[in-house]
Amino acid sequence: MTSRERLAAEYAGTGLTLGPHPMQFHRQRLSELDVARARDLPDIPSDRPVRVAGAVVVRQRPGTAKGLVFLNLEDETGS
Repeated sequence: MTSRERLAAEYAGTGLTLGPHPMQFHRQRLSELDVARARDLPDIPSDRPVRVAGAVVVRQRPGTAKGLVFLNLEDETGS
């Protein structure tokens, strides 16, 4: 099995993986698209637009949020 196949099989069988983070397989393309890693976010000025990508680890839709959904994303460098 390739690393991707092993990751897919682990996740399908257990719902989690102990191997590489799934986003690691997409990092080269994401870097080409100027998508920031989680660990780089503190160094980016707050007034600069930023692109992010990650696995959704928490999704919240509070009743008081007027239809907004809040997501926590995680990539291979953190949340």
